[in-house]
This record gives sequence, C-alpha cells and structure tokens, in this order.
Amino acid sequence: MTIYSHSRLSTFEQCPLKFKYNYIDQIKTEIEQTIEAFMGEMVHKSLEKIYVDLKFRKLNSLQELMDYFNDLWKKNYNESILIVRKEYSAENYRQMGEKFISDYYEKHTPFNQSITLDTEKRIVINLDKEGKYVLQGYIDRLACKGTVYEIHDYKTSSSLPLQEYADADRQLALYSIAVKQGYPDAADIKLIWHYLAFNKEIISKRSEEELENLKKETIELIKQIEACKEFEPKTSALCDWCEFRGICPKWKHLAVTENLPVNEYLNEDGVKLANKYVEFNKKKTDIEDEMSKIREALFDYCKKNHIEVVFGSDNKLVCKTYENFKFPGKNELLRKHLEEALKKLGRYDEVAELDVFKLSRILKSREWPENIREILMNFARDEKVQRIYIGKKY
Repeated sequence: MTIYSHSRLSTFEQCPLKFKYNYIDQIKTEIEQTIEAFMGEMVHKSLEKIYVDLKFRKLNSLQELMDYFNDLWKKNYNESILIVRKEYSAENYRQMGEKFISDYYEKHTPFNQSITLDTEKRIVINLDKEGKYVLQGYIDRLACKGTVYEIHDYKTSSSLPLQEYADADRQLALYSIAVKQGYPDAADIKLIWHYLAFNKEIISKRSEEELENLKKETIELIKQIEACKEFEPKTSALCDWCEFRGICPKWKHLAVTENLPVNEYLNEDGVKLANKYVEFNKKKTDIEDEMSKIREALFDYCKKNHIEVVFGSDNKLVCKTYENFKFPGKNELLRKHLEEALKKLGRYDEVAELDVFKLSRILKSREWPENIREILMNFARDEKVQRIYIGKKY
C-alpha cells in the first residue's frame, strides 16, 4: 500500500510527468534543490531550534539564532543548488533568511503565546475506515491553548496569498484530521501560516463537513493517480524550478542548446529547423492577411460594378455571394435553447453531430467505465496526429 503525502499529490497536479520521474522512476538529478527550497529549509531548522530549546528552559538570543542559521548555511550550501533568478546571488537569499528569522523573533519573543507540543511532528492521516487510503505529513509546529490546538506552518515564499487561498488549502486541513484523530480533547483547531517575508499570519479553520468532503476529494485524486497510464507533462511557471527540465520532452532541447556558443547554437539542427518553420509560417500569415484584404476588395469591386466574374491576365475569378443562416455556436448562450427547441420538435437527431475529438479525449482519459470503453474501441482505429504550434520561447 502506497502512503501518500500532500507534496506527492501536489506534484501530480502540477505535472503528471514530474510525478512519474520522481516517485515511480525515482530518477536522481544533478540538481540537489533550488535556492528557495534550501533557504526555506535552513530557516525552518532555525525556527525549530527556538521551540526545541525552550523545552529545556533555554531561550536563545537573536544573535545565537543568527549564528546557528549561518553555521547551517555554510555547512550545507553547495554549487549544485539551482539559482533560477540569475540576477540574485546565494548571498541575497542568505540575507533574506536572516531577515525572516529576526522579524519572527522580534514579533514572537518570549514565545509563550501557546504551549508547543512538538516540532516537525510526523502525522498519519486515515482517509477511510478501512485504512486503504493513508497520508503522512510533518507539522512544522503543533501547539495548544487549552483545548484549542494550533497547526503552525512557516512560509518563505515571496507572495502573500488571499484569505480565500488559506480557506481552500488542502495540506494543513489534512493535518487537522490527524490532530483530531490523535487528540480527542481538541475542541477546535486553528490552521496558522506564518508568511515570513511579510511578517504576517493567515489563520483558517475547517468544519466537520468540510473535512469529510476533503477526505472524499483526496481519495478521488489518489484513485486518479493510481489509474493514470499516460503521465503527460504539464507546463507552467513552475517549470523554471523543476529539476527534471534536462530530460523533460517539453524542455530537453532548450537544456541542450541554451549553453552553446552563438555559432554552434545557430547551426544546431533543431534550432535551424525551428527558425525556418517560424520564418515560413510568418510569410504564410502575412500572405493570408494580404489575401483577406484582396478578397474583400474583389467583392466590393463586384458589388459596385454589378458583376460576378473578374478577369485577370490569364485567369478569371468567379465571385459569388450566397445567403445562408448562421446559428449559435457551441459556446453561445442561445445554443442550449436551440437544442431544446429541436428536441421538442423531434428533429434533434437529424442535425446532431458526433464530436469525435471529444470522444477520443474521454477514451484516453478513461473517464467512462471499462465496459463502455471496450464497446467503443471496436469502432476506433489507431491514428498518428502530428501538429505544430508556434509559441514564444519564454
């Protein structure tokens, strides 16, 4: 039985192929981690030290904490850590970490707002009564004030989310399920995110109904992962920080060519083919634009001169105008009413069309039951479809 985690689930949602590389193929890369993740880890360990030492009645001074953070940094930093934003150095990130720690220290000292029960606490979440679907996680800090329990999470991200984001967050909500299961006296559970870059906290909570719905949604996501056969790559802004860019079919060519000298880069076969394709596509687009203008002028000429045929040097053009009816498209508001009217008249089947492209997508995604798929596959044939889309490089 696979024990899932929030990060494992999020990786699949972010990019199914990254999930496959990481958790199924277990591919090791030269990139150890990103500088953002490294800095976050060093800050987490430093804040953890505050509460661990307090159990032994030791209150660290801010300077002691800074020394601990910088010592951790020096011992663990190495050149394999990826810095995506080249305009910033590792030193910039180290100083950010110092600022996060000092702001937190000054705001919360002497750290007696609640009783800390544990730090980096491993929890297990049972999503169903049979124990078939299980998650694990680690709570940055678990604390309580009487029967009110607090799940604290430290964030070093450079953006401050809206309250709606916290109210929809899955990770800490899942953790609260484990806290409820482990601490029967928990009358209430607060979810608290510390956004260290802004020295602010965002607080949320969940009702029993919301937690039950979350369990069902998470089980459905796990079922989707376990049924997945084709782990397709999904591009997003997060690709810049992905450790698998060098082998991903979406980015592999860029990884191969981006560090080539200019002459070698321009002569690389893939680059030459791509440049030539874009060049001719642009010419085609320019020609189509010009053709559209000429077409409009031709029909205008015919209308003014009351003619249908225009003769050139070697050819003639027949320019006929027909009257036709145009009905609402699939995405237009009136489309639904049109379909309902045709059904009431008993004529819908005569004009309905089968969307074979949608049917193909449904079969590939396995949305429909297997018995239905087996019947429909008798009508399907394998077909190789090749299309080229032009987009911006970055």
